[in-house]
Amino acid sequence: MSSILVANSKADYAKKIAAVLHSGGLNVSSVCTAGSQVIDFTNRHYQGGVVVCSEKLSDMPALNLPRVVGSNYDFLFILKSQQANVSEFLSCTSLLLPINRVDLISTVNMLLNISDYSSLSIKKKMASGTLDEKQVLETAKNILIERNHFTEPQAHRFIQKKSMDTGKKMFETALIIISQ
Repeated sequence: MSSILVANSKADYAKKIAAVLHSGGLNVSSVCTAGSQVIDFTNRHYQGGVVVCSEKLSDMPALNLPRVVGSNYDFLFILKSQQANVSEFLSCTSLLLPINRVDLISTVNMLLNISDYSSLSIKKKMASGTLDEKQVLETAKNILIERNHFTEPQAHRFIQKKSMDTGKKMFETALIIISQ
């Protein structure tokens, strides 16, 4: 079972994010204010999941966490609009403030489902032959570009990396992104 962790230097703000995720049917495992808490949690819950966090935590810049935590956890950074260029340098997903509730829930679902998704329904769609693989891939990239502020190469690399990490075809990963 994948974990969802919300980390923000302001506990009230972190709890609000957790409440939004909960209202979307997602179970938040922990709310943290410090990077050390994130590291401790991810070390104890090694099965993986998603960390939703601001760029600064009470004891460290959160942008360093993906290197420390490792590949079991995906990161969704919540950034101020003036920090949009920071997301170009991250190999992680980001959303810009003010956060759109639907985008937040969809992005977390997407990150969780890329690794946990049952491929049965996707294989049925693929077998029907009604889906154009290039069109599906472009649609998924456009979602990542618009919702998560990726550049086109970043969106392509994200889909490619998640496909390699999960052993799925890029087409399957793109379908998961579109379905969220």
